[in-house]
Amino acid sequence: MASNGRSSPSSTSQSPLSPNLSQPNITVTSNSTTSGGSTTTTTTTNNGTPIQGTLSTSVINTVSAATAVAAAAVATAAAANNSGSGGQISLNGGSKSKKLVEFILLAEFDILQGSKVKYQYPYPIATGEMELMLSEYMLPDGAHKRNDDWTVFFLNRPVPEGGALTASKSPEKSKNNNNNSSSSSSPSSPNNQNNKSPQIDSKSSLEKQISPPVEAFIYSFSETDEEKGWVMLDSEKLKVEFYQTHILIGSPTSGVFSTKIEKHADLEFTQLEPLFDCVLTDSSTALGIRFLELSEEKIFLEHLTRMISEVQAEQQNGSNKSESPETSPTTTNPSTTTEENTNIDPNTNISSNNTPTENLQTTNNTTTTTTTTEGENNTTTTTTTTTTKDSKDSKDSSTSDIPEEQKCKDFLYCLSFMNNQKDDTVKRGAVVKSMAICTTHPFISIFKPFIVLAMQKYFSNPSLDVIVELYNSLNSLDMTTVPQLNDIQKHILRSSPDRNKHIHATTITYLGNKMPLYIPITYFPDEVGDYKVIGLVQKFGNDVMKIFNGVLSQKRIIFLGYGCGADEICNYVLAACSMVCPPLKGTRERCFPNINLHHQILIDKLPPSTGVILGVSNPVFEERSEWWDILCNIGTGKVILNPSLVTEIPDKFQQYDNDFMAEVNYNISAHYGEDKIKSLFQEYTQHIVDMALDEEEFLDDQQRQLAIDANHQRIEAWTKTKTFSTYLFDKENTKRTSAIRDHTILSSIRKLRKKKHIPEKEVLKIYHSFLNSIKTEEQVTEFLSYLPKSHGGLFPVAVGLFHKSDQVRYATCQLLRILDKFQSGNAFISGLNPFLKTSYERTLRIQELLQSK
Repeated sequence: MASNGRSSPSSTSQSPLSPNLSQPNITVTSNSTTSGGSTTTTTTTNNGTPIQGTLSTSVINTVSAATAVAAAAVATAAAANNSGSGGQISLNGGSKSKKLVEFILLAEFDILQGSKVKYQYPYPIATGEMELMLSEYMLPDGAHKRNDDWTVFFLNRPVPEGGALTASKSPEKSKNNNNNSSSSSSPSSPNNQNNKSPQIDSKSSLEKQISPPVEAFIYSFSETDEEKGWVMLDSEKLKVEFYQTHILIGSPTSGVFSTKIEKHADLEFTQLEPLFDCVLTDSSTALGIRFLELSEEKIFLEHLTRMISEVQAEQQNGSNKSESPETSPTTTNPSTTTEENTNIDPNTNISSNNTPTENLQTTNNTTTTTTTTEGENNTTTTTTTTTTKDSKDSKDSSTSDIPEEQKCKDFLYCLSFMNNQKDDTVKRGAVVKSMAICTTHPFISIFKPFIVLAMQKYFSNPSLDVIVELYNSLNSLDMTTVPQLNDIQKHILRSSPDRNKHIHATTITYLGNKMPLYIPITYFPDEVGDYKVIGLVQKFGNDVMKIFNGVLSQKRIIFLGYGCGADEICNYVLAACSMVCPPLKGTRERCFPNINLHHQILIDKLPPSTGVILGVSNPVFEERSEWWDILCNIGTGKVILNPSLVTEIPDKFQQYDNDFMAEVNYNISAHYGEDKIKSLFQEYTQHIVDMALDEEEFLDDQQRQLAIDANHQRIEAWTKTKTFSTYLFDKENTKRTSAIRDHTILSSIRKLRKKKHIPEKEVLKIYHSFLNSIKTEEQVTEFLSYLPKSHGGLFPVAVGLFHKSDQVRYATCQLLRILDKFQSGNAFISGLNPFLKTSYERTLRIQELLQSK
C-alpha cells in the first residue's frame, strides 16, 4: 500500500555511545509551532536530511530520553555478558539449550482429588501451590467433554516490574535483602550523589593497598532524569584505590570514600571508548569512569580483570565440590521405584505418594520404604517397597545431585496433550490424562506425533518408564547439528522463496521407528508453534485491528471461547501475539494461552500495565469487566472495547487500518499462505515503529503529514510500553555489534525505495557508501537483511543499472558483483527479474572488456 508509505523491516542506527548521552537521536529545531497540544517540528536525521512531521512534544521527549536510557542499558548488558571482551550480547530471548526437551510432565484427573500432576521428569519444576496450577494448565476447563485436546502454557516467566508470579519472600528475608542493598547503594542513587560525607569503611581503612592509587572522573547514569545521561558524581577528580578484594573510589582531599567496587558474581566491565570505561557494580548499576592517562586506565582494567578471574575460580571450585561423590546423598532411583503418584523431589530425597505415614530406611545401596495407611472399616494396610540399585546408577539418576545453578531457569514453552478414554470400570466412566513436553525452543508443534504415541503407550502401560523413554528419545538428537541463526540470518531466510531453507530436517528413533522431524530455524522467541493469523482474521474480520492495537499498546486482552476447545483458544491468543513479533519482542512474557479462574490468582498479582493476553472458556471473565480492556468473543466473532478503559479510535486511525486490512483481505482471497499474511502484519508493525522513531521514508511531505496525523495516538501509546524500551535497547545493541559501521545504509535503502526524484550526486554518494561499507560476507548478510523479498528484494538497489549516469550504473554493477561473490548474495541475484538480470550481465561484460583494454 503505497499510500501508507510502509517500508521494509528495519534494523538500526543510533548516535555513538559516549558519556554525553543527553543529545537525543531526534533533534528538534527552533522553528516549531504549537497547536492543540501538538508541535509541528522540523527534525533532522543522522545524515542531516530535514524531515517534516507532527508529533506531540511528549512523544519526541519520550523517544529522546528512552534512547539515552537504552544506550546506558546496552553498556551495562555488554559489561555483564562479555567480560569486557567486546563480544555480542544475546538478545534473542530464547535459550540455546543443548537439549531438545527439558521436562516431560504427566497429569491426571482423580474423581476425589481433582486435577493432579503425577510425574515431573527428570525433576520437579513445580511444587506446592504452583504444582496445582500446573495440573490446571495441563487439564483445561471442559476437558471431560472432549476426546482429546491440546493446550499451551509457559513456565519460568521473568517477573514483571511491580508484580510477581510466585509467592512473595518472607518479611524477614525481605528485610535482610533490603539491609544488604542499602549497605552497597548504587553510585547513581540520590543518597550517594548528594551525601558528601558517607561513612568510612573501617575494614578498608585497615587493609593494605596492593597498587598505587590513580585519579579519575566518576559518572553514573541518571535514573531520575534520563535526559541528563551520564552525570558526574563529583566535579573534582576522585582517588581510585586498589585492594585485594575491592576497589575504593572517593575524594582525595577528605579521605572519605563514596563508592566501592567489590568482587561479586556479576562483576563485569566494558570500554565504551578510549579512557572511558563502564563497570557493572554489585547493585547491577553502570558506573562510568573517565581517566586522563592511558597508563592509569590500564592499571584499573588489570585489577578488574584480576578480580573477575578470582571470582570465576572461586565459582569453579564450588562447582567441583558440589559434584564430589562424598557429598552426594543416596536417594531412590526415580526410574526404578514401584510407588505410584511419584513426584521426584530433590529436596526430600524420597518418593511421596500422599499417604498418611511413611518410614524410609537406607542401607548402602538398598532403600526400603514402609507405608502405613488406614482404609475403610478401620482396617490398616502396610506396604513395604525395597529398591536395590547400583551405586553408579544411583548417582546418575539422583536429582539431588543437580546443583541449584544447573537447574533449568530458562523460559519454557510447554505443549500439553489431553486424552479422555472411556472406561466403564471407573467412576464417571472415563479416564482423563494429560502429557506435556517443556522445551526452551518455540517450535513446540513438532512434538505432537511423539506425545500422541507416548500417550497411547502410557494408557496401556501407566508407568514412569514411558516418560523416561520419550525423554531420552527426544534428547538423543544432537542439537549442535541444528543451525542457530541470529536475527539477521532469520530475516534473510524468510525472504528466500525456497521453503526447504526454513527448516532443518532430521529423524529421531522412537518406539523402534525412525520418525521424521522438521525443525523450523527462522522462528523468533515470541512466535510459538504454527498457530495461524489467517484464522484470527477470518474469525474477527476487520475488528482484528482492535486486537492488533491492543497488543501494540499493551492493553489487557481476553479471548473468550465458551464451549470451545483449548486448542482453538490457544490458536487465537498466540496468533495475536505473532502479529507484532517480530519486530517487537516480549509478548510471550504476558501471554497466557489458556487459563481458568484458579489461575486468575496469578494474574491479579500483576500490575494492569503488564497488558496480559489471556485465553479463557469461562463466561465469568466477560462479566468481570474490571479484568479486561478488550474482550474477543470467539463464539460471536465480536471484539468489545471496555468503555471505561479504552478510548474510541479516531476516524483517521480507523481509515488507516481499514486501508491496510483491504490489502490483507485481498491476499487471503488470492490464496496467499500464512507466512505472507503474517509478514503483512509484522511489516505494518515495523511501519508504525519507524514512524514513532522518525525513521520512515515517504513519497512527499504531504504523505508524511497524513500518516503521522492518523497514527499519532497509536504512536504515543506504544512509547509507554515495555516493548518500546526493549526495541530501543535492541537498536543500540545492534549498532554496537553491527558488521556495517556506516549506520546510514538502512535509511539510504529506504530512500531509494520510496523517493521518486533524488539528485544524481546524492544517488552516487549512496552507492559509494554501499561499496565502502559492504566487503565481507557478514556485511553482505546484514545488507541483504535490509532488502526483504516482500519489498522487492534487490530491486530498489539494482534499478540503478538503468540510471542515466554512467557512474551510477558502474557503481551499481560493482555492488551487485560484490554480492554475487557470496552464497547469500548469489541467491538474491538469481531472484532478480529477467530484465534486471540481463542488464546486470551485459553491464558486467562491458566493464570486463574495458578493464581488459
